[in-house]
Amino acid sequence: MKTYAIVGNEHEGIYTAPWSQVQPLTQTKPAPKYKGFNSKAEAQAWFNAQNSSARQYQTAYNGDFKANPSHFYMFTDGGSRNTGNHAGGHVNTHDKAAWALAIYAGTDLNQAIYTDSKAYFGRTNNEMELLGLINALLQAQRTDAPVTIVSDSKYVLDGVTNWMYNWQANGWQKSSGEIANLTAWQQIYDLVQTLADRLHFIWVKGHATSQGNVLVDELLNQAMDQLS
Repeated sequence: MKTYAIVGNEHEGIYTAPWSQVQPLTQTKPAPKYKGFNSKAEAQAWFNAQNSSARQYQTAYNGDFKANPSHFYMFTDGGSRNTGNHAGGHVNTHDKAAWALAIYAGTDLNQAIYTDSKAYFGRTNNEMELLGLINALLQAQRTDAPVTIVSDSKYVLDGVTNWMYNWQANGWQKSSGEIANLTAWQQIYDLVQTLADRLHFIWVKGHATSQGNVLVDELLNQAMDQLS
């Protein structure tokens, strides 16, 4: 009999019951992650990995969260300006794009201790979001302290906590076609493996009440403005 693992709802746990009994436990809101295994040991290993802080993210809808004095908080953002083409269209070679990073220490989320940004021509919004994350992870390697990365991008956070593990397990392939920004995701995967035991993630609503998120948006727009 297969063993099933459920993560992310009130029925979270390991189950050796038939799928007909386990399936109703997965049909909740919010929808959980779940998977079947040939052994209880495999199910337990997957369950433990899913509950790692690096495999989930906290949601702060109003931008407010309780900062831990022992953490560094790294706000990242990316953006692009599609000028002269319709929404959702291809990026033009002259379109400006940029990423930005702002780092805060402990509970002082008012004064960044480090900022960085860079602008390019002809790059996509998602590329810039991933470059922001990569640069945060590179900075995280310079400290032994816990690091919390804060982003307003579901693409980034769903990818770094969930999708990339499935892609890696499947030989960096997915059934629906090519993985966009594959090289960046492979670099992110490798970086996360070195940091996973002290890495945390938070999602905030973009351009709202989070001062750090507002700052990185300003920084990337300044970088684009200075691009010539």
